[in-house]
Amino acid sequence: MNPLAAEPGRGTRRDAVVILCRGQSRRLGRPKALARIGTDPRARALLRRVAELYAGCLDAPVIVMTTDDLRQACAALVADLGAVTVVSGPAGGDTALTLGLAWDHVRRLDPPCTHVWAHPVDLPCVNPRTIAQLAAVSGGSPLAVVRPVWGGRPGHPVILPAPVLESLAPGALAWPGPWRDLLERACAEGRVAPPRAVAVADPGVVLDHDCAGDEF
Repeated sequence: MNPLAAEPGRGTRRDAVVILCRGQSRRLGRPKALARIGTDPRARALLRRVAELYAGCLDAPVIVMTTDDLRQACAALVADLGAVTVVSGPAGGDTALTLGLAWDHVRRLDPPCTHVWAHPVDLPCVNPRTIAQLAAVSGGSPLAVVRPVWGGRPGHPVILPAPVLESLAPGALAWPGPWRDLLERACAEGRVAPPRAVAVADPGVVLDHDCAGDEF
């Protein structure tokens, strides 16, 4: 059951998850989505770990944003998980471009999506309890962008109300820098309310497998 389902009379909430894995993984040296690293005793690929997280604790469709050359391998990793769609395109681009491209698919979901969870594939250690905590905050503040913070460091996943992503998507397609800079600019211009930071007791929201030596 979706923990974010709206109460009767408050409208219908529909969440979707976007797993971001379009990067070129230069520092890791191999595709992050397929990498089996860290201390996971089951030796699952990073994409599998993130997809299983949401399959186990959030009733929502999952869209995997990857590259053309990785589409088949990514699809094989998540084929048995149900509502997971793998979408591919050219390699390269930061999170802003990936989310801009993702919106074209999110907006076609039926029933329509109201909130998007953006989760980079290289953060597989987020605790399910953190997902529940963020869900509760977003459920109480459905118009707010919600982001976890651990030890003063902002992390992922970020929950974006669909209208926010829709308004930023056109600019994201041509934005040369990180998504956070695009969001900060929109906040400074008054187009988007500042994100709601949620303190969590979960280092997994900031522990990313970015380099070969990142073993956790």
